[in-house]
Amino acid sequence: MRKLNLYKIIGIFLSFVLFLVIFNQIKNGEPNFKVDESLFEVYESTSSWEEAMENSVPQTRLARELGVLGGEERRIPLLSAERDLIIHDVMVLNYGAVYLTYSFSLKESDQPYNLPRLHIGSVSFTGIEGSNESYLVNQQNISKEQNGKPHVVNHRIYQADILIPNHEAGGTINEFNRFSSANSVLIKDAYVQGNDEKVNLENQELSLESDYASNVYAETDLNKSVKIKDGELTFSHFEAGLNMNKLYIEGEYDPQTKFVITNTSGENPYSIEYDVREDKDGSYLPLEPFQAIQKQFSYRLNEVILNKDGSVSKTIAQSDLEAMEKGEKVTIGEYSGISYSVHLKDDGQQLVISFDAQEEISSQFFNQFDIESRKTYEERFDVASEEERQLIESRKHILLELKDDKKSSILIYQTRPIGEPNSIQVDLDHEHFTSGLPVSMTLSNLPEFQSINLDISGSLKMNEKNNLFSNL
Repeated sequence: MRKLNLYKIIGIFLSFVLFLVIFNQIKNGEPNFKVDESLFEVYESTSSWEEAMENSVPQTRLARELGVLGGEERRIPLLSAERDLIIHDVMVLNYGAVYLTYSFSLKESDQPYNLPRLHIGSVSFTGIEGSNESYLVNQQNISKEQNGKPHVVNHRIYQADILIPNHEAGGTINEFNRFSSANSVLIKDAYVQGNDEKVNLENQELSLESDYASNVYAETDLNKSVKIKDGELTFSHFEAGLNMNKLYIEGEYDPQTKFVITNTSGENPYSIEYDVREDKDGSYLPLEPFQAIQKQFSYRLNEVILNKDGSVSKTIAQSDLEAMEKGEKVTIGEYSGISYSVHLKDDGQQLVISFDAQEEISSQFFNQFDIESRKTYEERFDVASEEERQLIESRKHILLELKDDKKSSILIYQTRPIGEPNSIQVDLDHEHFTSGLPVSMTLSNLPEFQSINLDISGSLKMNEKNNLFSNL
């Protein structure tokens, strides 16, 4: 019995020695073979690869400046595969998506088609409400999107993944916002697959670092007011954060009111239509985060969309079709200062619906316009969950319906933007359209809006870092 115990001890000792030898070789070995650049995209340094990743996830630059990325460098030996795995960076993006970068040691015999891949089944978070919950994830690799070649730095295969929590399994989209305040993320049910070999990994708890409380790194008070149909609104406060900038708003307004705002801080101004949200500090507009720390900010409130209750209708007769065939536009109707018209595309097989304003309106406002077949909308709505229905309803596009002379719906294949300004192309059953005249055309869910053109700008005051608070 003692001999068996002795043999067992010797076996464990030899296994441990073998582990140390192999791990030391993996850790300290310096490969000197030349990487085939026709098969791999070779970067000179980790920082150059990180800069390339900013094209896919621009937020990573801001995250590094805020101390959210960097410093993990967790090495996990894969002894049976004679490799190692290093987890480099981890951060939580908006709506709970986890950005993860990692690398494997490269072998001289490796080919792009047989490289190891890290597979992650689920994640959980610590330091927040509901920390004991696990969420299945949809894992999306983003490091091959730029050129299709595997990325190599210093004889290591670098990967970047986005882990998207499964909403159906874990909660609503808005509930996932709280994950950005977590202390750590636990990677679970993970394994590495290479060729025919599978290596299961233990759960890995990865710290989520931030130099700023709640990732809000700068803010300032404002006092910008504007009068709208329902009363006066005041933009009172601005916060710059890792996942979101918040423009706080006070005053009386309909909860369905939307705001079209242009970010004029950069070289390429862009505008987005925003809904109002609520948090413990009040009502705010959830603006896109900056891509780097800024000392100044500048926005323009272009329009306020008061509601989307409008509609216009037109009966398309044979005479209207003949006019369109001659290249003329046929007016459908006018609502809230916008005239809606229809004409035929050059080939005469598709309709084009265009929008023209009686007064000057920002081109960005029309960029928010989109048209959807009413039938397509109703089909999506019928099969959606309650949460999805709320989202679909809040983002409902302009709806188009076509009915022939017998009140039967005409099939609309798709609607899409085209090169013409302020225009949407409608691909439809053209034969049914022409044979079913007169055709009833209805556009609904049209916006009633008010042009504003208010500049909102200021200087940001940097908040103190967390490590300073700890010394108070």
